[in-house]
Amino acid sequence: MIQIKKILTGGLIAYLIIAVWQVISHPEISLQALALGVVLIILTGIAWISDEEILKKTEMVILWICVGLFGLYAMLVVGGIV
Repeated sequence: MIQIKKILTGGLIAYLIIAVWQVISHPEISLQALALGVVLIILTGIAWISDEEILKKTEMVILWICVGLFGLYAMLVVGGIV
């Protein structure tokens, strides 16, 4: 499990460097880069939860959020909004 945490942290650092580079190149996306950074930090931090029960519940919440967002996207596509 430690190896997965290290890989996730490495990916977080890489994506944050890319986000900073993009903000330097295109300052108008600074709000999106900030939102991306916050989301990535939260998601990577979840992997570092040591209590297995809390980790499992958190992962299930994230899974159902993803399922709900996919359903919302499907409804928007069917409705012609997207």
